[in-house]
Amino acid sequence: MHHLQQYGALPIWAAIEVWDFGLLSKLFAGMKYADQQTIAKVYGAPDGQAFSQWLRSLNFIRNVSAHHSRLWNINVLEASPVPRTWPNGLNNTRPFIYFCMMQQLMKVICPHSSWERRFKDLLIRDFPAVQNRKISLAEMGVVAGWETWPLWR
Repeated sequence: MHHLQQYGALPIWAAIEVWDFGLLSKLFAGMKYADQQTIAKVYGAPDGQAFSQWLRSLNFIRNVSAHHSRLWNINVLEASPVPRTWPNGLNNTRPFIYFCMMQQLMKVICPHSSWERRFKDLLIRDFPAVQNRKISLAEMGVVAGWETWPLWR
């Protein structure tokens, strides 16, 4: 009611506050090609189609996490293409590449966030060292030397 009295029509920023991530990805997929390209460029995605897939993939990761399912070695069903500018060896069916996408987005959305450091600490320092080697970061899709990539510095 406040918005109607104050502004007239409900502004889009107020309407999308109640949307879930899946609906946001559908909105983006339905946008005009030129608008998708513009937004994708801002976030460092190769193009609008790739960014649309990023959003679907991140929605999958979000849903797995939100429902407290096993994430570290899950097969990602909504796989996104690996950007050509990223290092070789990334597996788009494993979660790590999607954490790379999150980092790419965070550099734009909140460049001073500590998320990057906390994520690196989690993988480098806090990931459990298992004696029988049944659990490994490789199963998550992590590749050697990832922490030195420009994306993670």
